[in-house]
Amino acid sequence: MAALAAPLTRHGTLMTTTPEFQFNYGNPGLATTPVARRSADAPLFAAIDAMVAPLSSEEYAFIAKDSGERHVLSHHVLQSLDQCREFRSIDEHVARVAAVVPGLTQHERIRKGLEGLASTGLLISDRDYIARLERAPDTRPRSLHAVYIRACDRPGQLRLLLDSLANYERKHRVARSVVLLDDSVEEKNRDTNRDLLREFARAVGNPVSYVGPAERARLRQRLVKAVPQAKSIVEWLLDRGPRTRRGGGGRSWNIALLLSAGRLFAMLDEDFRFPLHRHADTRPGLEPNPAVAASARFYRRLEDALDSGEEEMQDPFEAHLAVCGDRLGAAITRDEYRLDRESLRGINLGRLEHLRGDARILGTLNGTSGSSGTESALWLYQLDAESRASFWADRESYLRNIEAQSLWYGWLRAKPATHAYFLPFLFDNRQILPCTNPDGRGEDGLASAATHYCHPDSLVMHLPTAIGHAQESPRKRSEVTMAPHTPRFNHYLRDYVTNQVGSAKASDPARRLALLGEITADLAAADDSTLVGSLQEYLGFVRADVVERLQNQFELLPDAPVYWQADVREIVRNNGSALLRQASPRLADWPEDFGAGACAEAARAELLDMAQAWRDWPALWNAAREQGDRLISGL
Repeated sequence: MAALAAPLTRHGTLMTTTPEFQFNYGNPGLATTPVARRSADAPLFAAIDAMVAPLSSEEYAFIAKDSGERHVLSHHVLQSLDQCREFRSIDEHVARVAAVVPGLTQHERIRKGLEGLASTGLLISDRDYIARLERAPDTRPRSLHAVYIRACDRPGQLRLLLDSLANYERKHRVARSVVLLDDSVEEKNRDTNRDLLREFARAVGNPVSYVGPAERARLRQRLVKAVPQAKSIVEWLLDRGPRTRRGGGGRSWNIALLLSAGRLFAMLDEDFRFPLHRHADTRPGLEPNPAVAASARFYRRLEDALDSGEEEMQDPFEAHLAVCGDRLGAAITRDEYRLDRESLRGINLGRLEHLRGDARILGTLNGTSGSSGTESALWLYQLDAESRASFWADRESYLRNIEAQSLWYGWLRAKPATHAYFLPFLFDNRQILPCTNPDGRGEDGLASAATHYCHPDSLVMHLPTAIGHAQESPRKRSEVTMAPHTPRFNHYLRDYVTNQVGSAKASDPARRLALLGEITADLAAADDSTLVGSLQEYLGFVRADVVERLQNQFELLPDAPVYWQADVREIVRNNGSALLRQASPRLADWPEDFGAGACAEAARAELLDMAQAWRDWPALWNAAREQGDRLISGL
């Protein structure tokens, strides 16, 4: 049967064709599955991503998503092409088509047919795919505006961070600007933090700035003068006040975005520590598969985790700056981030939509060595095989490891992603980055979701390095892990925003952000019943997801240690019970005695604030960019 029909027009659209070739079908009972030949040098091919529409019972329109090129395919060719979605050699594709498509017997003809599809571009080779991604490096210089440090009532941790940063600055003979964003409640801690910053400046000669309550008040005044219509939201976004609901790093995050508007900057938390480390298992190259999770290794003591791996010898800020702000296609031309052909093997091309050569990398991230940055340790029950071996080695270490207090967590090679769920190390703020919720934890994930909404073609890049993270005291994460999974408000809004990505059509990110504000306000304008339903649906989804994921893990690991199995059963049981229980849809930020009506009222108030913040933010950001360094020098 002919693979492609003659050129024809359907509904005024020209359907182009490619050279003809034959697929012969014989008696289904005679089909055999040959052993595929596999060579490391053999090129890999994958079917391009496309939309398919029927034209008749035997003909289909095949429309390439990337180029819009259109073809007419027969039913049998479409069936065969469907078996070639993953990057594999022609021999492997021949074996799969022969095994799956009914009645196919003549393997050499299959090969010729697939080679014909490759010649027309319906199958793309690994080399061509990588060549299409690659771009020339951006020759415009990129410099770091400042290093911002978020601090909040932990001067002991800040001292350790500044000491370790001073060592790096001396080692690399640089003197970057450092801005301390002090959100401490206790006045004595603010005084200590200010003194520590002065000592750091005297020791290494870096220019420093301190932003505390008085400086934040002057910043508000200057912004309100420039953007009077934003007066009602500025105090909530940037400072503690009557509308402050709870602590959180979002206030300092928003201030950093304004003080650095139009430039690139770095951000640290006060409990971070230098130097950066690479785990012994890290390797050069790019991880293209979005399904690959981070790896973890566990240690007996916090100090062992902080010292794990090899110290990063190059200047970490410059190493990240070489990637942050560049396009992905330029980054992968560098040896340390090159996309290797073999790394594409077995990946469905449709899973690689996030890899676009022109995608701008708006943030870079490190992994963590030391304490985990998460409240819950649910993620520990979905580790890869090597990480699991370190996690559950014996009962004693398992009971220690479930608190996630002494570990190395990160990626073994650089990995691009559409979202970040932790604080980025470097930010590209040359185009507007959206503000985040100043109240509560989870502000980083919410900011990332809003960024992806405004810049849908952007990426973040996880680098195979880890920064030290030493909290002031150990935390009992296992109690949160075993309880029914209860996200915070910022997690709820993050996932809501993520579901809206793609709905905006404007090219201007500021206009997209204003639209996101309108969409959020629309949700807030719903009646109590609708809001309660939205919260219940969300909690039901996240708890059902926990149950499904852990049940799958349990079934896949029948030989797992009994103590691991017992905890997985308990987590599944607790989340399943919560899923079936008719209770108020309370998020983790809200009091336990909240009924359904109180939950709706709390959600509405927080949604309205974020909606107004997103609508006013473009004017605030532009005003800050216009003032430049005068904004911070005037504080």
